[in-house]
Amino acid sequence: MNYFFMITSRKTMATPGEIAIPQSADDIAPSWVQQVLQRDLPDVIITDVDVKGPVGQGEGFMTNIIAFDAVGTRNGASQRYSLVAKLTDFATMICPKDKQIEFERVEVEFYSNTVPELLAMSNEDRSLADPFFLPKCYFAATDPSSMVSVRVMENLKTQGFSIKPDRQPLSREEMMLTAGALAQLHGLSHRLELRSGVPLPEKCVLGTFAPEVVGHLCQGGLKTFAEAFPEEKDLLARLEKVVDAKSFVEDMSNSKSQRVRVLNHGDCWTNNIMIKYEADVPTAVKLVDWQVLQYLPPTYDLAMLFLCSAAWDVFHNHRDAVLAHYHQQLQNALGPKEPLSLQSYTLEQLKADFRTDCLYGVFSRVMRMIVLRPDTDFLRMVQEIKGWGLL
Repeated sequence: MNYFFMITSRKTMATPGEIAIPQSADDIAPSWVQQVLQRDLPDVIITDVDVKGPVGQGEGFMTNIIAFDAVGTRNGASQRYSLVAKLTDFATMICPKDKQIEFERVEVEFYSNTVPELLAMSNEDRSLADPFFLPKCYFAATDPSSMVSVRVMENLKTQGFSIKPDRQPLSREEMMLTAGALAQLHGLSHRLELRSGVPLPEKCVLGTFAPEVVGHLCQGGLKTFAEAFPEEKDLLARLEKVVDAKSFVEDMSNSKSQRVRVLNHGDCWTNNIMIKYEADVPTAVKLVDWQVLQYLPPTYDLAMLFLCSAAWDVFHNHRDAVLAHYHQQLQNALGPKEPLSLQSYTLEQLKADFRTDCLYGVFSRVMRMIVLRPDTDFLRMVQEIKGWGLL
């Protein structure tokens, strides 16, 4: 069963006769939930909905995430579904309304049109079908009149998934799982592009970054770094030279680059990584918040992951092991059936590209220093990158 619903309209906009888009938690009623679930679960009858309320702070800066339980029957058997509805939240947005709408559109398009194709390719190889790297999405659309978006997804919290509290860095094992999830995304998207013959930027709506906004964030981040480490004047001067928002934004949109590009999560740091544990051992990962999907070399996602989510020990002592695991999982995701460009991508090439793209990881961390404050682990990582001759 394909548990993702593909909206028939390429614009992913709700029209009269289609499922309405809730404007608030008050609109999440049994009849509406039944409409949503029946597209994937025929014959389901929802008799009651218990709205739990917003998910806690730190798990959705750009949307209002409402948790709810739906109960009813299907084929005569009692059913209970733990779900969340991600709704556009104009009251607490952190960016201009038009940009917020664009971010929403990226994720709605991704869940509506791209994910079903990735899932179909995943199901061709039983080793990739379970676990998948993102939550089930039953419905995603936007109301063209109010520009409010909704995504109805499984509630990962009720399955034991959680975000690490207080933005704690990921352990070696957690990094392994996350790198494997990125490998699935990268490998499957590469297969999809080559099999369809259509460049992914023509198939997917990608996130955009305004250089002036990114530049403002980077300037604030550099100031924060200077305040945290006033003795590191030389390192700050080097960072000021390479953390060039205009240059990075142009590079990200460079369609003439000869490097192989794949779909990147684009915002893969601890706040967007949900991890499941069994007896304190991490066993599975789901990636959430896909509003800034990108088309970039694979090592851009990995560089961001390390610089924004790893501690110094993992970066310095376990980096090669994590990259080797990623490389193995990437080859698994590519599969043996068809010749693909990334199948000839060696582990040594991956390591070399990762080193070079660590500058993008530094840029990503500096841009996010409003929430990812600089610490001694980050300082030591930057000092090591400086030792590579990149700064």
